[in-house]
Amino acid sequence: MDIRHLKTFLAVAAGLSFRKAAEALHYAPSTVTAQIRALEEDLGTPLFERTGRRVLLTDHGRRLLPRARRIAEMADDARRAVTHDADSGELSVRMSQSLGMLCLPEALRRFRTRFPATRVHVATASRHGLAADLRHGEVDLALLLGRPFAAEGVNMETLRQEPLVCITAPGSPLAALDRVTPADLAGQPLVLTRHVWSLRPAIEQTLAAAHVQPGPVLECSSISIVRRCVAAGLGAAVVPLCAVRDEVDRGVLCALDASALDASALADVPLRAPVLLALPAQRRIAAAAVFFAGVLREVFRP
Repeated sequence: MDIRHLKTFLAVAAGLSFRKAAEALHYAPSTVTAQIRALEEDLGTPLFERTGRRVLLTDHGRRLLPRARRIAEMADDARRAVTHDADSGELSVRMSQSLGMLCLPEALRRFRTRFPATRVHVATASRHGLAADLRHGEVDLALLLGRPFAAEGVNMETLRQEPLVCITAPGSPLAALDRVTPADLAGQPLVLTRHVWSLRPAIEQTLAAAHVQPGPVLECSSISIVRRCVAAGLGAAVVPLCAVRDEVDRGVLCALDASALDASALADVPLRAPVLLALPAQRRIAAAAVFFAGVLREVFRP
């Protein structure tokens, strides 16, 4: 089996998409198709089922997946050992969008002083499947906003507590307040992400306990969309201060104390979201990942 073909197989399996694999590997789509076909011919069995636009792993493909990961990792280790090139290889990072806007340029600047030749992949963070990706080596480390969670094979470290604020447009009646209470949100349209950095249940429970019914909810997947909708007067939102500091400084948004929106928080303690660093616990961590984790600890030092 050709190592390149196995790595192409892993890329297709990661997103269940030949097109995404071609983009990730900087190959022509026809090259990805040819390499997968060659691997299937070598093994004498199909590895993917193609039904319309959907791509699924066959039973044989699922059996190959963990073994291909180990082979690819061993090949990379062998290359580094022979070439003595600590800069060779890749670093795969998952990062919250708002944290990425806050720290990524500075973190990468520091990282490049030590690993100038390492290829870095940065993807938007998601907790779904993260533990498995860390265990299997698909992701080297992750930087998240939200409450810590326990997962087998993952070490979770809190780097800092990031304050959450309620943002609103300058012309909103809420803008005159310094501190938002549940009663202030009665009938108020809300612009939320799907999980609000894992704190949405606490906020909704607080409103329910206060017998407050907010206005219609607009769900967005991107903090950039949330900022624009709030600035346009479409409602209020709860976000990390780091994600909106620039707009608040320019007067595009107003930031209000949101501590009263979490019933578990003391009245004089700001509502905060932990900045979490997730690393694999049961496999060797590459030198580039160790160094990048150290950079993140410095950037988010309390």
